[in-house]
Amino acid sequence: MYNFRLATKDEEKAAWKTMGGGEWIYGAGTAADGERAYALFLGKCIALFGMPENLSEDWENMYDYFITAEDENGVVLTFNIYHGSGGPSYTEYKGDSDRFDEIFREFMALIDKTVPADYVHESVYYDIPANVKYTVKDGKAYVESKIDEDLM
Repeated sequence: MYNFRLATKDEEKAAWKTMGGGEWIYGAGTAADGERAYALFLGKCIALFGMPENLSEDWENMYDYFITAEDENGVVLTFNIYHGSGGPSYTEYKGDSDRFDEIFREFMALIDKTVPADYVHESVYYDIPANVKYTVKDGKAYVESKIDEDLM
């Protein structure tokens, strides 16, 4: 059993030494369903850890959280979750991968049962370019997107 919390700045700095490449949290699906899941994921992270310090309008670099998992013996492992080019992602752990897999499964179980916080966030997916607006209200996600001719 792990307790999850925001990492301290020292834990965040140390975590960079143990991180590998990124992996998507959700697989590819239909864009609308994926976007709603992405909006809910952020709402759940906000409910658990507060608004991210670095919330950005850049859809491909929207936020990140360094999360520390601590077991009953005080052993900690810090990992990174973020919204990258493929939506919500995590950074692979280059240490004890079995332990990390266990921790990440428990983390996702916590995410699954968390009621998302209400929020509204507007971003731009510059590759298309498109404006993307996430709204979470009363546990439901709404996504609005439109191609912005002015950005082309």
